[in-house]
Amino acid sequence: MKPSADTIKTFVRDLRNPKRHSSKIIWVLLVVLLIPIIIVIPEFVRPANIANVLIQMAPLGMVAIGQTYVILGGGIDLSVGSQISLISLIASTLMTDSPLNIIAVAALCLVCGVLFGALNGFILKLFPMPPIIVTLCTGYFFQGIAFALHKTSGGYIPVALKQVLTANSGFFSVPFGLYVLLFAIFAYVLYRTRFGRYVYALGGNADVLEKSGIRIDRIKIKTYMVSGLLCAIVGIYLAARLRSGSARYGDEYTLLSITATVVGGTSMAGGLGGLTGTFAGTILISMLTNVLNNIAFRYNLQSTYYKDIITGILLISAMYFYRNRK
Repeated sequence: MKPSADTIKTFVRDLRNPKRHSSKIIWVLLVVLLIPIIIVIPEFVRPANIANVLIQMAPLGMVAIGQTYVILGGGIDLSVGSQISLISLIASTLMTDSPLNIIAVAALCLVCGVLFGALNGFILKLFPMPPIIVTLCTGYFFQGIAFALHKTSGGYIPVALKQVLTANSGFFSVPFGLYVLLFAIFAYVLYRTRFGRYVYALGGNADVLEKSGIRIDRIKIKTYMVSGLLCAIVGIYLAARLRSGSARYGDEYTLLSITATVVGGTSMAGGLGGLTGTFAGTILISMLTNVLNNIAFRYNLQSTYYKDIITGILLISAMYFYRNRK
């Protein structure tokens, strides 16, 4: 059945004036970019490369879920990278080959992640400071502890844990499967539960929410706890994949998670956006990273510099485009 003229007009209008939860623009951008990428780099669509992109996007996607919750609630979390690094070192410092030890340490890391997030939230509750300042400071705090534990990469992660968390077969892989599962859970919470509505209200108009009798400080703390939990999961995964911990493993995830969230349509002012757009933003960043790596390999270039430049351009462009989109 062909789309009606009204349907097309509505779609075009939504592209020009994005509404709440709208992710149409970023999905259209993905399709537009994919066409020249396939023409210039045909190996991009090879099954092995697609599977690799899905694995690469998993940790960023998980961190971006938590970042989306925080930003929707009117905050921002600049400590996610440091949390990931510290969790990876806690895991690699305490783990042994004992199955019980692996489970216990993994559980401890998850608890630590939640506590790290709660610390951010409690500081914001006790001291009325901008979230960008608070999380920048706690980020330095977590990073300092990480360097105190190990100045370089090190520690020990059992082979069995790596085998479990990095297992893959064709397009299916454990990290991507875990990401999809977490995305489904947190998307349901955000779109279908009272807490999710409170998160939107917190970022949209906290005063109205507070006058309704809702403890806004509790909602804010919970958004940071969600972010901390997901950082802990990523920290465990990175430690398992690399079989060590490092105070530098999480460095790139702070800016990338913010970029994936904002490019996906979530307003930095809070209250507008959602995980659907963040999912598309994560795909976009992972796809561009893979393409740059392919180009760098082909022409013997340093792709890291170009990735940083493109990430900055994407973030600035998205913030400019959505600046007045309410």
